[in-house]
This record gives sequence, C-alpha cells and structure tokens, in this order.
Amino acid sequence: MKSDQVKIFCWFCWMMLLAGCASSLPAKNIPPSFVLQPVQETEISRYVRAHQPPGSDELSGFTLVQTGTDALAARLAMIDRAEASLDLQYYIYRGDVTGGLIAERLLSAADRGVRVRLLLDDIGSALRDFDVATLDHHPNIHVKLFNPLTLRGRISRYFSKLGEFGRINYRMHNKLMIVDGQLFITGGRNIGDEYFSLSTMDFQDIDIIGMGHITREVTRSFDDYWNANEAVPVSHMVRRPGPRAEQRLRGQLRAHRLRHQGSAYLQAVEESPFNRALRDDRIDWHWGEAEWISDPPTKADPGHATNQEPILARHLMRHVRSAEQELLLMSAYFIPGSRGEVFLIDMAEHGVDVRVLTNSLATTDVLAVHSAYASYRRPLLEGGVRLWELRRQAGEQERASAFAGESLASLHAKAFVFDRQKLFVGSVNLDPRSIVLNTEAGVLVHQPAMAESLVQLFEHWTSADFAYELTLDEQDRLRWRAGEEDWSSEPHATRLRRSAAWFLGWLPIEGQL
Repeated sequence: MKSDQVKIFCWFCWMMLLAGCASSLPAKNIPPSFVLQPVQETEISRYVRAHQPPGSDELSGFTLVQTGTDALAARLAMIDRAEASLDLQYYIYRGDVTGGLIAERLLSAADRGVRVRLLLDDIGSALRDFDVATLDHHPNIHVKLFNPLTLRGRISRYFSKLGEFGRINYRMHNKLMIVDGQLFITGGRNIGDEYFSLSTMDFQDIDIIGMGHITREVTRSFDDYWNANEAVPVSHMVRRPGPRAEQRLRGQLRAHRLRHQGSAYLQAVEESPFNRALRDDRIDWHWGEAEWISDPPTKADPGHATNQEPILARHLMRHVRSAEQELLLMSAYFIPGSRGEVFLIDMAEHGVDVRVLTNSLATTDVLAVHSAYASYRRPLLEGGVRLWELRRQAGEQERASAFAGESLASLHAKAFVFDRQKLFVGSVNLDPRSIVLNTEAGVLVHQPAMAESLVQLFEHWTSADFAYELTLDEQDRLRWRAGEEDWSSEPHATRLRRSAAWFLGWLPIEGQL
C-alpha cells in the first residue's frame, strides 16, 4: 500500500475511533431554565383575557391555520408581539427566505429585551453551526441542539454519523413556538420555504394556535426538553464567534429581507386572511377541553427506560379505539404495519368509517416510505378501509404555490378526527419512525365545531381535484380514480420513480421509516 493510501486509511480509522469514543453527549453543568411566568399587562395577556369566555378558566381556545402564507403571517405576528419570552422547538430550520425573516424578527425581539430560547434538532436543522452560534452570542438568545453530533467538521460529521448511529438515530421531530408563555402554535410545519408556499415543493399542512388552560402543559413540555440531557448548548459544541460575527449576520439578514421586500409573496403574507382577521379582531376561537400529548425527551436516550417507548402513540390509540362511527386520518407518511393494518380493518368491519389521506408516489418526498406503504393498500381496501392519495399539482390548483412558478404539492399534515367530536393536530406521522424512534408532540381538542372544520378540509383535500381514491377492480387490481379519470398504475409518476420505489420495497428498512 502506498504511503498516501496508508495515511488516508489511518486517518479514516482515527475518525471512526473518535466518533465511536464520542458516542455519549458532553457533560454540561448549567442550571435549568424555565418558562417565564406570564406578565399580566402585555399585549398577549390582554388579548387572551379579552377572548376567553366567562367561567372558562379550565378551557382552552384554538384556531386552525391552513395556508402557507397564513402560517408565516401567524408566526411573524406572534414574534412581533412578544414582550417577555419566545420559546421555539423545531426539527428543521432552513436558512432560506422564510427562515431568514423569522431569524431577523427573533433578533429584533431579543434587542427589545425578550428572552429567546431556540431548541433545534441537530440532524434536521439546516443552519450552519457558525450562524447558530452567532445567534446564541446575543445575551437574550439561547440556542440548544438536541442529540447533536459530537464531531462538527464538514467532513468529520459524516464519520460522527456512522460512529454514533446508535444514539443519533433518535430525533426530536417536535414543532412548537410559545409566546410570553400564553400563546402557542404547533402542527406539522418546520421553518423553511416549502412549509410556507414559497418553494417548488409546496407542502400542504395544518397548524393550530392555542391559548388558555392548556398552555401550562405546553410550557412544561418545552421546559422538559430544554432541560433534558439530550439538549446541549450550542456553545458547548461550536467555537465562540468573533465580536463582529453578529454584526455581519444582521447585515446578511437585512440584505436578505431587502432583496425580497415588496415581492408578491411578502405582500400576500402581509395581506393574508390571518393578518386581516387579526387586525380586525375577527379570528374565530373555539373553546373546549384539550390535552397536550408529548413523548418525553428521554425517548431519544438509548440508555433510558423510556427509549423507543411509544408514549404519545399509545395515548392517541385510546382515542382511536373510542371512535364508534368515523375515523379520519391525514398523514404525510403512512406505514400502518401488520398490527395497524389488522386494527384498522377490524374497526371498519365493526362499522367505523375509516378514511385515510396520504401521499401518492408522485407527491411523496420520501420514496422509501411510499414503497413500504404500498404493500398495505390492497389488504386495507379489501378490509373496508378507504384510501386517498394526494394528486401531483403543477401550479393549476388553488393550493399550489403561486410564488415559485410550477410547484409539486406534497401532503405534510398530521391530523386526525374522531367521530367529529375531537381532533388531533401535531407532528406525528403514522409510521414506525414517528411511533418508535422520534419524539413527537401535538394537541388533542374536544371541540365538535372545530372537528367539523377539519372534516371539511379532509373532504376538500380528498375531492377529485386534489386526490385519487383507490379502489380494487374485479380482478383485485388497484385502480386510482379522480372524477371521470381512471388509472391502472401509479398516476403521474415517472418510470424511473416507479422503478426506484419498486427496488426500495425489497430493502428490509421499514422499521427505520
């Protein structure tokens, strides 16, 4: 072996050894941090009091947010109105247009004295370490990384992924923002253009804004994650930026915003239905009992008793089992597994109208997930479960992004409705990764009027303009129907995409999806 090859081989072995030795998280000796107690005379507190019905101290108020522009408008409005604290917890945070707008608003909030806590999943987040560390350099901004890689270099991080796979395979998939400890938004959206209708991949999603009694549970959940051993301050992982780094970052964010100022997209956000309703005090709040359902952060700790424990899933299953007439499931990734398949068929056989909306091969953003899901379609249909798959859109439908040219719609929502009496909106997909490997969270609301709104959205998304209904013909072959149109194979999926999905279907990876 030549000397250069020997050096490369030794370097490779050294990096793998480092990664293996660094499989545990660094020790941190820092005091815990908790949500700031709500201040009575803030804009948010006055708003909550003004909209809470008399005698409803034990109830919570909610409103749904459906479109991408409304979702961004809601987040920007909440950040701008914060006076005491902002707590954010996200799986993905991209440094694109919308991510830059939110980052600049967070800096502005910190400048006016708001304490900002930002908890990011380390693998999911797409921000550069240096930019995250620069945000953390602000005295009022504190950033932590959940279950981070210990080797941070551009190349060494790949060795870290290999050597630490047994630990980093567990991710924090939660999505949450809390303002002044009294108002929060959660659901399926991460931070990035594709979640706010500004990308060629236009994710169709649902958020829910909540206030009232449930915020105590929500803030407690955030504190549990923030103070968990798996949440490591970025300052423990990344070198401290120089004194001018923050100034440069501010300049980049300002230039970033100015490049898009006055664009059709930002005008649409400013004039979105949510902003108009907020200005005119016309947001429709639904009040009722609610539960915050969350996996504990220790689900991601291989050495903890709750590792891989499907705590949230078990809680949700109690509500699924309670459905007597109708169960509606919207899940971007749907892999029921053999037990889930039997369970859903049993419900259908006992008279429950079980309906599922997920992605088609043409709209999924993860081919391997579709490959695993595909084998469950025929037995579910034979058992009486009804299935729809989202149609590929090319800008002609009302939901596709009008701000990024032609776009491909993809379902990203995770929402369920039980007997039109209660609903769940959160981060959890119906797949093994969400159930076993990821931490997840969401809110379950006992509110018939709100459940009916989600039913209407389900029926809209499963109409012929937006989805294919799957059926079986006389020869027990799959058919896809949309209005008068009919297909005998995966519609609008290229031959390459079909071949790739077929190949992935042979791999024994369902438990990781």
